[in-house]
Amino acid sequence: MNRIKLAAAVLAAALALPALRAGDSPWGIAAHPHSEMEWKNIDRQLGMMREAGMTSLRHDMKFSGIARKKGEYDFRRYDELLARLDEYGMHFLPILEGYDWEIEKSRPDAVPLYKHPEEWRKFVRACAEHYKGRLKVWEIWNEQDGGFWKPNPNASQYVPLLKIAYEELKAADPENIVVVGGLCGWNTGYLRDMYAAGAKGFFDLIAVHPYGYGPDRSSFQQKRMAEFKQIMADNGDAAKPLWITECGGATHRSSLIAQQPDVFRKAIGYAAGKIGRALPENLVVGAPVSQEFPDRDFSDTRAWLPGAKLVPVTPDELAEADPAKLPVFLGCEHTTVEEAYKKPMLEYVKKGGILLAFGEVPMYNLRYRNRQGNWSTRGAADELHSLFGIGFQAWWTKPGIPKFTLRTRTTGAGKEAGINDFRNVYTTRFLTAANMKEGDACVPLVEALDGKGEPAGEGMALYTFRDRKGAILGCTMQFAGGFTEQEQAELLQTLYLSYLANGIDRLYFYDFHSDGESPAERENNFGIVRWNYEPKPAYFAYRAMTAALGRAPKFAGRVESVPEHVQALLFDRAEGGRVLAAWSTGEPHRFEYAGKAVEAGTKVSFTAL
Repeated sequence: MNRIKLAAAVLAAALALPALRAGDSPWGIAAHPHSEMEWKNIDRQLGMMREAGMTSLRHDMKFSGIARKKGEYDFRRYDELLARLDEYGMHFLPILEGYDWEIEKSRPDAVPLYKHPEEWRKFVRACAEHYKGRLKVWEIWNEQDGGFWKPNPNASQYVPLLKIAYEELKAADPENIVVVGGLCGWNTGYLRDMYAAGAKGFFDLIAVHPYGYGPDRSSFQQKRMAEFKQIMADNGDAAKPLWITECGGATHRSSLIAQQPDVFRKAIGYAAGKIGRALPENLVVGAPVSQEFPDRDFSDTRAWLPGAKLVPVTPDELAEADPAKLPVFLGCEHTTVEEAYKKPMLEYVKKGGILLAFGEVPMYNLRYRNRQGNWSTRGAADELHSLFGIGFQAWWTKPGIPKFTLRTRTTGAGKEAGINDFRNVYTTRFLTAANMKEGDACVPLVEALDGKGEPAGEGMALYTFRDRKGAILGCTMQFAGGFTEQEQAELLQTLYLSYLANGIDRLYFYDFHSDGESPAERENNFGIVRWNYEPKPAYFAYRAMTAALGRAPKFAGRVESVPEHVQALLFDRAEGGRVLAAWSTGEPHRFEYAGKAVEAGTKVSFTAL
């Protein structure tokens, strides 16, 4: 009988999908209010959010925090948070999740949750019943297509949990709105996999996390968003809303480059000398062309490689490349490589090329086509490091390894290369000589030191090989920075405005409060207020935007009589009146509209009409 009632409730919900109120506010913010620092300052934090015009806060509702004991559900911390949010007039967007590494400490019997669906069902049911009438919108997991799903993203494992959540939330309240957990950008491959796994009919809207520039500045984002929407339309879901539940950009800085801007030019020159190769005065570096997104925006410069020109190179072109003409290839810049480059990069090193393997852990993930022909990611450090002959260690791989260090020591080889000693260079992962064969060599250029001044591993190292003519230059030190604080402020406004103009109903900037004090750590610098709650320019930008557009603005159209690089967007305020928001992605431009002089520069101007 219970199953019949449940099926009836789900069917009723499917026949009459809940519509978001037309006046809903788009002004969301992501935060971690239950962290020690944020909870200690919760009233200050919520007061600042309210002052800036934010109306909705996104935060995890954790299985690990609520279901610590089997059969018991403790909502006290969330009850306290909701009471505070009510005081400040803010809504709550909960993320129902149960990450393996969180729940394995107290509930190993439930790891992973996709293998224990009844535990997940009971958890969702408890949440739905406890907050019936108080919470209406529920996001199901977070970046399940990335590192928040172990061991590797798998839509066929996620969709059953999505279905269970939909069934339980609709049974508790047919007006509940079920959100597909935020995907890592416009991940069209995972979206196709979700539909193939039977997700249709078990969600009301989809969330995405497109970090970096928006569709105003990036044609890549514009195209991927259009493709994403088309897949939804092809599956009969064109009318379902899209939210952005994370977006933004960190303001971390690289002290390494600030101290020695040409350090990598010197290191590359040293590598070339060791393998007997001459470098041209005007250095050209090959960089991979994404096979998943061949039209991805390509930049031919890098701030950390001054004076060098980057050129796009496909896998086929790399396979045929002559190292005498293309002496350096940027094999990895972060953590991930595409499978199509695996073999050509190895052959390139064998022929005498210098491969750059940079990133927190270079060559840690592999992007590949799965059985359905869609793009997916898997952890592949063991596979790739063994193949290329490099290694790494970190706090979770070996006891005694620090989680991070700011201490380094330039070795004799590094000084021979012209690299001076550094101060306060941030490193969290450390290169090693693991996976090397007899006759291979790992030459440390910069050692990373632990708190006692002992080597924790290499921050920069040169790998040479007995049976390969080329070399691999590896680096795990923080070598690239993010946005400046002023750029972050401009990014915030243009993200909200350009995505609202493209039909996105709500956005959540990530995040409100910076998660730490290190200026070099990326994760410590996403906030629009600093660790000590001093506002960054982005906070004031958020406040100015909501003050100009009101609580629930509605996009009213574009001004067409402006150059292509000018964004001129019209918004109707719920409180009355129309506002023109304008900025330029190129040269500044002045124009007149409705009798008002308008200035479109890098900063957004708001003109009341």
